[in-house]
Amino acid sequence: MNKETKNNQTDKLKIVSLGGFGLVTKNMFIYETPKDILIVDCGIGFPDEEMLGVDLVIPDISYLKNRKDKIRGIIISHGHEDHFGALPFLLPQLPKVPIFASKLALAIAERKLKENRIKADLRLIDRKRTLKLGDFEIDLIQVTHSVPEAQHMFIKTPHGNIYHGSDFKFDWTPIDKTKIEVEKMVKASERGVDLMLSDCLRSEREGYTDSEQALIEIFEREIAKAKGRFIVTTMSSNISRLKTAIDVSRASGRKIALVGRSIVEIVKIGRRLGYLNLPKEDEINLRKVNNYPDEKVTLLVAGSQAQSGSSLDRIASQAHDNIRIKPGDFVVFSTDYIPGNESSIQTVIDLLMRQGAEVSYMDISEDLHVSGHGARGDLSLLINLVKPKFLLPIGGGFRQMKQYSLLAQRIGYQEDKILLPSSGDVIEVDQGRASITGRFEARDVMVDGLGVGDVGNVVLRDREILSQEGVVSAVVMLDKNKMQTIKEPEVLSRGFVYGQIKDGKEILSLAQKEISRIVNGARKGMSTRDLKVAIQDSLEKFFYSTTGRRPMVLLTIIEA
Repeated sequence: MNKETKNNQTDKLKIVSLGGFGLVTKNMFIYETPKDILIVDCGIGFPDEEMLGVDLVIPDISYLKNRKDKIRGIIISHGHEDHFGALPFLLPQLPKVPIFASKLALAIAERKLKENRIKADLRLIDRKRTLKLGDFEIDLIQVTHSVPEAQHMFIKTPHGNIYHGSDFKFDWTPIDKTKIEVEKMVKASERGVDLMLSDCLRSEREGYTDSEQALIEIFEREIAKAKGRFIVTTMSSNISRLKTAIDVSRASGRKIALVGRSIVEIVKIGRRLGYLNLPKEDEINLRKVNNYPDEKVTLLVAGSQAQSGSSLDRIASQAHDNIRIKPGDFVVFSTDYIPGNESSIQTVIDLLMRQGAEVSYMDISEDLHVSGHGARGDLSLLINLVKPKFLLPIGGGFRQMKQYSLLAQRIGYQEDKILLPSSGDVIEVDQGRASITGRFEARDVMVDGLGVGDVGNVVLRDREILSQEGVVSAVVMLDKNKMQTIKEPEVLSRGFVYGQIKDGKEILSLAQKEISRIVNGARKGMSTRDLKVAIQDSLEKFFYSTTGRRPMVLLTIIEA
């Protein structure tokens, strides 16, 4: 038993991930003792290609429904949306508890909450002091990532000590001059760590992840190729990348225009906190971009994942109010593809090229992006510094978790000391041991426009049918007493391909006759509900037999 934990034979520390273990995004971890709950992170996820019309995916907090009075606080590890972006959606469902974060993460989260008109108890965390929240004593450990002020946590509880190691890499020459607090990692080891949760996203990559500094030379190379405007798109929250783009552009004599609300807001925050140096005289108004020579202009554009409606998407679609692509433009994608977004990004690249832009992207220049996540060398170093008894990889898919396990085994860990939980698994820690002991139901909660959680599997299935097969709408005026149509049924279609029948009017006319046939052949006294089912079934079979397609059939019966 660690010297800093109390011996308790019955009570245990529970750890669950409401975002689900085995996921890259939607980070939200619950640390629970019999008396208290600590929440680490509260992030969004991104919809996959099957989640049609879904904007975001957020953690399911049903687990907390009967435990809300135990929540003592939320700590945000760093300022990326997959770690804090669900706050506006989930805080209204939780009691008012303090939210702790660094200056940068606090500023970004505060902006997000203000946009959604949500008041919260936001508190600046002090890395020099131990934060005490009920049964939890938390010491913050500064690490490097693709955003400044990323933090790991040493969490002391009566039942065991935890090292929470979210997104990180060992960048010894970071753009923001962050000092990695290695001495605190060693101190954590000396105090005893029963379980370490560790970032595992790049566990498939050998060596160490490059420093962000490496991109300065790459950006200098790319900007030298630009005969006209230099257009850079990256994740809006990647302040280090924005700093590199701004500094290199200014050094080459270019003025900078910010394109997209998220870029404008993050640059404003970066300036205020001293992370970005963009004097007002070097920034140009978006509406006045065309007043400057193209070779003297850099555009920093939001929407690097080709999100629908983003600035980059609208520029590529020639729908942006101020920016049009022209020959000579040089576009750099300095970002990794989020799984599921590849097709959209490739479409945007094609559109940009068709309009005359030269585009530099990861598939042809792998050095355009440096990850904020550690490779095997970084992961091994953290393990050797912290020396935990048990390991649990987080922030990656199962294949990355498995590779992390193999890496740890090569270092000397037994396989049974490495936990690989699935979504919904419950981890328990006590007496110096950690194990998977139970399960709870974990599901995706989808955000569709302003609606939260109202998009279920039935809705998604309907949307898939609509997108692939189209829709047919029919209106039937019915004389219920005579069981016959009063007038010819109306049949309309949208997004429906007529197969081998070239004349669309012909197939709709045949559908009208099919409806009349079913109505006229119906038995007297048949309920409207049964008649509706009979017509729908008949129309679905009719369209499939004549066209090979299965459109959604929407039927309205009006009784006279």
